[in-house]
Amino acid sequence: MSCEIQTVAAGIAAVNAVASTPGVAFGTVAPPLEPLLALRMWASWAALLVALASLAKCYDDAGRHQDAATLRQEIDRLKSEIEDMKRAVSH
Repeated sequence: MSCEIQTVAAGIAAVNAVASTPGVAFGTVAPPLEPLLALRMWASWAALLVALASLAKCYDDAGRHQDAATLRQEIDRLKSEIEDMKRAVSH
């Protein structure tokens, strides 16, 4: 039972992050993002990053160093995409 809880938590966090993201963040035409919706969206994406970091640590602790390194690369890529969304929403 190595890392199952962290995997499930990351999956739930991913679903919540995507569900909380309005179309405007993905570049579709929509009215400006309301502050409370923006707060919910950014909190959901932050929770996803925390869940993924926890999963990467679990992988390291379980001796799955390559999986942890790959996941950390994906976390960095995701951070970049979140920054792109922030720019799209702020315009």
